[in-house]
Amino acid sequence: MQPLENNAATPGGFFVRLAAYLIDLLLIGAILTLTVRLPLLLVQMLNPASWFLSPILFRFSPYDIFLYLAGSAYFIVMTYLTGATVGKRLMNLRVVACDDSKLTFVNVLYRETIGRYLSSLLFVGYLMIGVSETKQGLHDRLCDTQVIYTCKCRPVVYGKASPVYGYGAAPAAAVPSAPVSYRPYGQAKPEVAPELPEQTQPDAPEPPTDTQEREPK
Repeated sequence: MQPLENNAATPGGFFVRLAAYLIDLLLIGAILTLTVRLPLLLVQMLNPASWFLSPILFRFSPYDIFLYLAGSAYFIVMTYLTGATVGKRLMNLRVVACDDSKLTFVNVLYRETIGRYLSSLLFVGYLMIGVSETKQGLHDRLCDTQVIYTCKCRPVVYGKASPVYGYGAAPAAAVPSAPVSYRPYGQAKPEVAPELPEQTQPDAPEPPTDTQEREPK
C-alpha cells in the first residue's frame, strides 16, 4: 500500500458505512446472545411469568430495555473513547467533529441515541448520506459530526498505480531502471571467475642508427 500525498479528509460513503454498521450489529448480537439471551431463555423456561420479561413501558419489558441500553452503550463508549467502533475500524472509518475539535460525551450521546432514532424514521436520515456531498446523515448534521477515512492508501502494481476513490487517476509508480535478475529458490548463485590482468608484451629493441654502424669495433 502507498499513502496518498493529499492530506484532505475523505468522507465515508453510504455503503461503506452500512457495511461497518452491519459488522457492529453482528458483533453486538453475538455478545448479547452468549451473555444475556441464552441465560434468559433458561430463566423463561423455568419461570415464564418473570417480571424481567413482562412489559412495563408500553410493550417493552426490562429485557428489551436492557438490550437497547447495552447496544447504545457500545456505540457511545467506543465512539467517545476511540472515535470508531469495531466495524468502522475494519472499514477504515472514524467519527470526527466538523470543526476538528474533540468529541464531547454529550455530543456523542445525543448522536448515538436521539440522532439515530430520528435518522431511522423511514430511513430518511440514513439515505441523506448517499445524496449529500459531505456524506452526512441526519444524526451527523444534528451533532455537527462527520465520518471520514482514517488512512487514504492505494494498492501499487508494478509499473502502474490503481485509481483511488474520490481522487481520480493516480500517478504511475516509478519503474526501476536497472534490470532485475531472478533465480529459482535454493539455487546457488553461479560463481564468476576472477578477471586476470592483461599481459603486455615487451617493447622490441630499437634498430641501430648510422652513427652506431660507422663506429669501429
